[in-house]
Amino acid sequence: MWPWEHLAVAYVLYSLAARAIAREPPSACGVLAVAVGSQFPDLLDKPLAWTVGLTDAGYSVGHSIFVAPIVCLGAYAVAARWGRRTLAGAFSIAYLSHPFADLLSQLLRDGAVDPRTVLWPIASPPATAHGGFLDHLGLYVGRYVTLLLAGGMTLQVLFQVLLGLAVFSLWVADGAPVAADMWRLLRARRAR
Repeated sequence: MWPWEHLAVAYVLYSLAARAIAREPPSACGVLAVAVGSQFPDLLDKPLAWTVGLTDAGYSVGHSIFVAPIVCLGAYAVAARWGRRTLAGAFSIAYLSHPFADLLSQLLRDGAVDPRTVLWPIASPPATAHGGFLDHLGLYVGRYVTLLLAGGMTLQVLFQVLLGLAVFSLWVADGAPVAADMWRLLRARRAR
C-alpha cells in the first residue's frame, strides 16, 4: 500500500473510534498521531532493508504482530508521561491498521495473502533485491504510474478513488482537523 492509503485507512478507523468512544470528532493532535502511526512500520522496515540491509525485505520488525504490542505499550508510556493517553490510542489504532491494510492490499492485488509479512521473527517474506532507498522508491513509483496510465478502471484504482473520496468527506465532516486548527491559529496571529 502507498503511504496515503495507509493514512486514509487509519484516519477512518480513528475517526470512527473517536466518535464511538469519546463521542467527539478527532482532535488535531490525534490526527497527527495517526499520521505518524500509520507510517511507522514502513519508516522502520523500509530503511532497514533498502538502505542499511539489516533485513531481507521491507516487512520485518515494524510490521510484526509480535512486536506491535511492545510498540503500542511504548507509545502509551510516552503519552502517559505527557498526560496525553488518548494520543497513544490514536497512534496505536493507526499503527495496528498498517500491517492488516497491507494484507488486505495483497488480497486485492494478488488474490491471496502472504502472512509471512506480519510474522517476523517467526517467518520473513521472500528477500528482495537490495538496492538503495531511491532505487526501490523509483521502482514502486514507476509501477504505480504504469498502473494509473494502463487505462481502464482496475479494482485497485477504483478502491483508491473511492477511499480518497470517502476519507475526504469524513475529514470535512469531522471539521477538517489540523487544517482548521492551523487556519484558526493564522487568523489569531493576524488579528494581533
